[in-house]
Amino acid sequence: MKAGWRSSSKTILTSLLVSLVGNRIYTCRSGLTKGLKRKGGLGFIPRPLTSEEKFLMNLGFTGQTVYDIGGYVGIFTMFFARTVGSNGKVVTFEPNPWNYNMIMEHLRLNNFDNVEVCQIALGKEKRKATLAFRQSGTGTGSLQENIKASILQEKGANTIEVRMDSLDKQIATNNLPRPDFAKIDVEGLEMDVLHGMSNTIKNCKPKLFIEIHGVDAQRKIENVQRVIDFLIARGYSIYSVESRERITCRNAEIAKEGHLYCTL
Repeated sequence: MKAGWRSSSKTILTSLLVSLVGNRIYTCRSGLTKGLKRKGGLGFIPRPLTSEEKFLMNLGFTGQTVYDIGGYVGIFTMFFARTVGSNGKVVTFEPNPWNYNMIMEHLRLNNFDNVEVCQIALGKEKRKATLAFRQSGTGTGSLQENIKASILQEKGANTIEVRMDSLDKQIATNNLPRPDFAKIDVEGLEMDVLHGMSNTIKNCKPKLFIEIHGVDAQRKIENVQRVIDFLIARGYSIYSVESRERITCRNAEIAKEGHLYCTL
């Protein structure tokens, strides 16, 4: 009973915070978007940088083309748009229409004109798919079946049908620029996205920044092992941001939580 009460209270508190600050426009005081305008969220509260944020801020993006795969409300998109500069380009993929609209609003608020936003999910093939997401946390929406089933067990969960396509097909069809760097945060669908960008990896050799997901610890281990095997077979060198270790096929479990930085 106590655990259920805590879970319910947390959901109510999150919903209350969202309702209180959802329409507030302010200047961010922390994180990757510090100094930029944002609508909603808690970016007005100062906080230390995360390991992920510190790592990204130390990379050079000036003049590059960056793909933001899984854009949420555009936090990373705004960071990349600022750091690539006027000679760079950002291409963001986000299937959830609410998130998509927030990205467009944030680009307007900050006068960014070097970003193209595609309202589509990326995977390994072209099809329609069902996205499951929490009403209080649209950033955790997933198309991966196990994670989706877990979300749908929660009170207030929602679903929406979205379009899906491979990155290879999107680049060819829409004449998108060749990526130098791709951030991938797709809530468990990492392998489908990687399979769908096999030609892009072969022809463009982008650096990759991948967040690992899974419905539980064992699924995360299985997922990261597949990701590591796939990338090493294609010549990538892989670094775990949180553990600060080089990752191989033999020690992949170390990277079951957090982010991978992958270079050729």
